Amino acid sequence: MRVIDKKSIAVLPFVNLSNDINNVYFCDGLTEEIINALASIKVLLVTSRTSSFYFKNKKVTSKEIREKLKVATFIEGSVRTSKNKMRITVQMIDALDDFHFWSETFDRNPENIFEIQDEISLFIAEKLREHIGHLEIEDKLVEAIDVPVAIYREYLKGRYYMMRLDYKNSIKGVNILKEVIHKSPNFSNPYLDINLAYVNMGTMGLLPALEAYEKAQPYLLKALELDPNSSRSQLNLAWIECWQNWNLKKAYEHANKALEMQQTDDIYLTISNFLTVEGKLDAASNYLDKALQLDPYAAINHHYKGFLYYLKEDYKTAIPYLKKALDLDPKLPFPPIYIGICLLMSGKPNEALTYFGSLEGVSVKDLTKLGGETMCYAMLNETEKCNEGLKELETYSNTDLVDKAFTFLILVNALLDNNEKVIDLITQAYNNRLPVILLLNPSPILKPVKNHKRFKDIMLKAIPDNLNYKQKKKYKQALLDSNEIKKYSKELEQIMIDYKLYLNPDLSLKDLASYLELPANYVSQLLNLGFQKNFSEYVNTYRISEFKERVLLEENKGLTLMAVAYDSGFNSKTVFNTFFKKIEGITPNTYLKSNS
Repeated sequence: MRVIDKKSIAVLPFVNLSNDINNVYFCDGLTEEIINALASIKVLLVTSRTSSFYFKNKKVTSKEIREKLKVATFIEGSVRTSKNKMRITVQMIDALDDFHFWSETFDRNPENIFEIQDEISLFIAEKLREHIGHLEIEDKLVEAIDVPVAIYREYLKGRYYMMRLDYKNSIKGVNILKEVIHKSPNFSNPYLDINLAYVNMGTMGLLPALEAYEKAQPYLLKALELDPNSSRSQLNLAWIECWQNWNLKKAYEHANKALEMQQTDDIYLTISNFLTVEGKLDAASNYLDKALQLDPYAAINHHYKGFLYYLKEDYKTAIPYLKKALDLDPKLPFPPIYIGICLLMSGKPNEALTYFGSLEGVSVKDLTKLGGETMCYAMLNETEKCNEGLKELETYSNTDLVDKAFTFLILVNALLDNNEKVIDLITQAYNNRLPVILLLNPSPILKPVKNHKRFKDIMLKAIPDNLNYKQKKKYKQALLDSNEIKKYSKELEQIMIDYKLYLNPDLSLKDLASYLELPANYVSQLLNLGFQKNFSEYVNTYRISEFKERVLLEENKGLTLMAVAYDSGFNSKTVFNTFFKKIEGITPNTYLKSNS
């Protein structure tokens, strides 16, 4: 069971206590703004919107929040409005010990909407710091937007409908947001939200993908023109660089910039996507775990966890995650593809055929049923039915479903051992710049062609840093050069901050290496040259810092020094005392007395 980080928090949706439906939009908007504001505070783990809003209009106990969201603290509140007055009540609850340790009522003018958001976010951050320990908090967490309050309220209304994610409400939200743009053309948020609405509709099969992405593109470009430096803009740029421009180096740059601004699950998921493209599946899993920690009720996070297990050929473990994704969002189009393929690759072609045959709705429209059944016929040696399926799939190769059609054509031919045909199809997909190319690299079904020269050439052109084909060249007998040491040192420090690996008393050099996707001997060299420390010195330095922070907390005053040391990652009294004196020059007891 994962230990709950004391610097973790969830903001539950604020409750509307007014009769006015328009106040619902404000309540949701206020909740989102507080989540975004708190997410900008370094080292604070903030549950993402999807998981917070999972509990909207549900009565839940402190224990349920602690167990389901794995947070130490949560916020709940309510909003009541009248003509000239708004009353916002906010409470902060310690989920670990189940008590309300702070509540406040804000009576404010509804017109001061941006000041209210910033004031409440800062107040929460300050009270949180008093309760859990030091946090670096900026003077402002929510920047005022240069639009009239009435238009901002309309924006919140549009976003409210857009985030309901079905076709009817998405279109309604888009139309409201277009009207907001007409009134305030320099307001960047509605452009980003319209872009997101179309991308979501294309991804979920509510619109043809090509049509949806074409509609989304101009809104994204305008948003980037107006505000290129927000975390959302940087994240969108990362997606463009990867999936449209096939430039992973720039994609990582934008994604890491976004991560520096905010630690959100969609940024961690995005980086996991990029690592998957390169074939770095262990590192992708690590980043995906972080996304799941921040948003355990996001269907796409569970789907991707299952997808990574599929790529690792652990089909039995993959299926429950894929089914959990469908439980959370039955309209998500991706999980059915891989549930069926996992059954197929587990040696259960008849069970897979039954599963694909039972699919309805979105899955029919996006070729999952047709493609899945054709794959099953290939495995069952039902040649006539397989050829019929291939012919029908080929009819979609010049339509909006071209990417999905090529995916299944490639996979079916791979199962039939038509390796030359597979390479021909991959060449066509590459020449047409189909995004499917980027997900062929780690596919277990394509293992028979991965050593084919033409396949290697295409993969290296599409993904220059391809792990499968460049790793041996990359790690020569020569030592890491100075640029690599600088790059990996920065990555390692960020990983230690994000994941707090040092709290694991059994942490090994090999464990550390898996997060960097480097051989253990290279990480050993990196520690020596980049930090002038061996593995034990490096990790125990973090543990000493953790101990120094924990031992001074009011909540730990009843614990012995060694109890705090064990909580900080040490598993030996001798090692703890030796390292503490070596680093601090005094004993732990002397340190405590001098700082009490």
